[in-house]
Amino acid sequence: MQARVDFIGNDRAPVIVVDDVWPDARSLFEHAAGRKDFGASSLYYPGVRCAAPRDYAQGIVRSLTGMIREALGIEGALAITDSVISLVTTPPDKLVPFQRVPHYDSTDPNRIALLHYLCASGGTSFYRHRSTGTETVTAAAEDEYIRKVNAEVRAAGMPPPRYVDGDSPLFERIARYEAAFNRALIYRGSLLHSVNVPPDFIPDTDPRTGRLSVNTFLLAGAQPGGIQ
Repeated sequence: MQARVDFIGNDRAPVIVVDDVWPDARSLFEHAAGRKDFGASSLYYPGVRCAAPRDYAQGIVRSLTGMIREALGIEGALAITDSVISLVTTPPDKLVPFQRVPHYDSTDPNRIALLHYLCASGGTSFYRHRSTGTETVTAAAEDEYIRKVNAEVRAAGMPPPRYVDGDSPLFERIARYEAAFNRALIYRGSLLHSVNVPPDFIPDTDPRTGRLSVNTFLLAGAQPGGIQ
């Protein structure tokens, strides 16, 4: 593994970048590409998903636990709350409004996202809300942030039906990461982020050639029984 930690935006939020993260990535890719049980299991994710192998999820989290604790400044166990193989398949004109702007997974600073690319196209970007300066959505600021964004949308109109991939009237990109096969990004789910998808994006429903990844979500400081 080759790893680094970037500190992005005004918040200096840590993002861990790990290349060659999984020792048998080709076998994992073949497993993922051969799955026949993808389904639209999330209201928020713009595509389809299926459960990742449990031994993979346990193994990759165990191998990265020390790095995650040090870089994110956390203590205690890391519990896996979900681990799914994901494929972006939603056409831009079918995106619902909240999929057209950067999102956050949780306001809980102990909620961690581990994004493992099994493709070499696209990526992930992080954003700042221009008028509030929000990069990390906290529980204390969440209601005000949502009210402000809703007011701006009412005043300026709904964002166009496309993926956000760069600066927009409401949001400024603060960091961009390209996908690379067997690269992982690890970050707090409270950061505003979105997939990198160009304006001319045409969804590819073939896992072998589409935007394929494994998304594992962790809870830091969990009770005993999580990944140690």
